Amino acid sequence: MRQTLAKTIQAVLFDFGETLASLKPAKEELFISAARSIGLELTFSAVQRAYQIVDFHNKYSSVHVKNRADFYRDYNEQLCWALGIRGHFEQLEPALATAFSENKSWQLVDGVPEVLAALKQRGIPLAIVANWDRDLPALAQRLGISHFFSAIVSSQEAGVEKPDPTIFTRAIQELSLSTERDTILYVGNEYKADVYGSRAAGLVPILIDRYDLYPHADCLRFPSLLQWLETAK
Repeated sequence: MRQTLAKTIQAVLFDFGETLASLKPAKEELFISAARSIGLELTFSAVQRAYQIVDFHNKYSSVHVKNRADFYRDYNEQLCWALGIRGHFEQLEPALATAFSENKSWQLVDGVPEVLAALKQRGIPLAIVANWDRDLPALAQRLGISHFFSAIVSSQEAGVEKPDPTIFTRAIQELSLSTERDTILYVGNEYKADVYGSRAAGLVPILIDRYDLYPHADCLRFPSLLQWLETAK
């Protein structure tokens, strides 16, 4: 990769949530705060693990979910099952709804502006491909990074979600590139959606594994975007 990026990479596509931007406070911290408000003390590691379990089977879908409130009520109930606190769900749910509606905001991950600016300076086209609502371009603009990207493709707009390769193909077409002749990277933080999906579309996956969740991943893996960029110079 040390020589590859500078000489042969024609484009880099990025995931958005937890790759370029993350919730502040983190969803685990919001959950812990809501639980504390009703007298429950939970550890970050336990809540993090519960999210991993529930997300694997039932992650929010901007394409298929028709009622967001109903989805998240069921989602939060599953988190309570995973944590062994289902008996507290009815009391906890209003506190969770309040915590997530009033206290969350999306902020750029450390190093994102530097990474995007460095890639753009090398003349490498960039795009976002994410399982997200139609407001993704507006959110990227609010965070001050939309000008870096030649294409921003959300699953709700595309009508299909990662890991379906179709959503990656749409972005590639918008960049006027082809995986048959061009080497294109996809940078994300989840194995199934990002690594498996992008590889099926003919891209080279880069996994950003900040919490060392995928030590055996069969792809290039880095603890941060900045460390990936450093090795790719």
